[in-house]
Amino acid sequence: ARSAGRPKGKVPGAMAEGGHVSGVISGGIDMTHKANKDVEPLSEASPTAADAARTKRLVAELRAVGAFEGEEQDRTRARAMVDIEGLVREWVESVYRRSEVPIPQEGGERRVMLMVPFGSYCLGVHSGDSDIDVLAIVPKHVTRQAFLAELEPILRQHPSVGTLHVVPESFVPVIKLVWDGVDIDLSCACLPLEAIPYPLDLTDSDFLKDLRDPKDVTCLNGPRVTYEILRRVRDVEAFRTVLRCIKMWARRRGIYSNIVGFPGGVAWAIMAAYVCQLYPHMDASMLIDKFFFLYKNWNFESPVKIASIDECRAPQGAAYMAQWSQNAIVRAMQIITPTYPVANATFNSCRSTVAVVKLEIEKAYGITQNVFLGKDHYSSLFTPVDFFQRYANYVAVECSAEDEASLKPCYAYLESQIRKLVERLESEYGVSLAHPCTEHFGPRRAEGGGGGGGGCFFLP
Repeated sequence: ARSAGRPKGKVPGAMAEGGHVSGVISGGIDMTHKANKDVEPLSEASPTAADAARTKRLVAELRAVGAFEGEEQDRTRARAMVDIEGLVREWVESVYRRSEVPIPQEGGERRVMLMVPFGSYCLGVHSGDSDIDVLAIVPKHVTRQAFLAELEPILRQHPSVGTLHVVPESFVPVIKLVWDGVDIDLSCACLPLEAIPYPLDLTDSDFLKDLRDPKDVTCLNGPRVTYEILRRVRDVEAFRTVLRCIKMWARRRGIYSNIVGFPGGVAWAIMAAYVCQLYPHMDASMLIDKFFFLYKNWNFESPVKIASIDECRAPQGAAYMAQWSQNAIVRAMQIITPTYPVANATFNSCRSTVAVVKLEIEKAYGITQNVFLGKDHYSSLFTPVDFFQRYANYVAVECSAEDEASLKPCYAYLESQIRKLVERLESEYGVSLAHPCTEHFGPRRAEGGGGGGGGCFFLP
């Protein structure tokens, strides 16, 4: 009985038949609500009229600061998804022909491929400057190497494509591109099948048992984690409003960046979902206050989990993949993903970044308390961080290259090493707090007016 019922609110994200983005997840995804077996609600309280009024004011402020996307931007984003799906589909069909394999007829129970958005777009919390994470699920005739190598020139030649950068060696190999002004991260998962079954329930772990390439499992975990987060909250609309608020607050306060050691989008979503589990009937204004109250007192070495680890076991016969466990090395922050293979979404965290997060949470709790007392407004949550006025000393890490094209991979590598620099400053040089700036500065022209350029990262 605890797992019965669908979450309240629509769940956008999957490509519906005909290639259009659906307002409800389609394609056989089981979105039945699932309770967290390890958690009992701390309160069954429901909102009062005053709470509802505060939530309206919160939503109005979120619109004012740009946490919602405009209708025209939303249409542009939907068109981009449809166009990219068509282009990728044409390429996959060409691989079928080269492999002399019959192309499945659309409309049946087998598909050439599936395009599945995930992340903030699927969660329904994207804003105008959000990117779209999208996974192409392809059959065994298509390799990831071919996907990255052959699609790159096809995409580059398309008039809708601006910048494009392939990152084959990343944790999730990805093609990063801008399509009609929309940032897209396009990845690929290969199933060992002649064609992709339709409908395909990605929440069912059994289909993972036939996968032997860990990268395929890793890529599929993007949409699987997204769907599981949505399934683990009862009131999806309240969760969305809370998450929009937390994401905007974290960005404005400079604590939203997984790569440099702060929580990223997945971690903040899991943290918000956990609060929704503890207070299942509260509305957004109540949940925001509970969010900051809970985490200002939380020891982040204790894991935040929205699903029991017992529910995230590998299906029988699946290839071994390392995953987080209670016996794993304790990181400074432990926000645990809710699907196999479970992982710490804040693995990059360190003592300094967690200290900064705790400080910002405590400040935010003071603001929400004053909002309840009528002494402040939600706009105070979104005051930009005063990073360059906060400390007496700073370190600038600069990278330079002959041209902007060469700068991109250099910058990406350097950004990934900032957290390691922070950890070394803590452990080897006795620095009590090294706060990495989540923004980078550049590219800028090299001194002397040459063709080169550079960029900077800062930390105090």
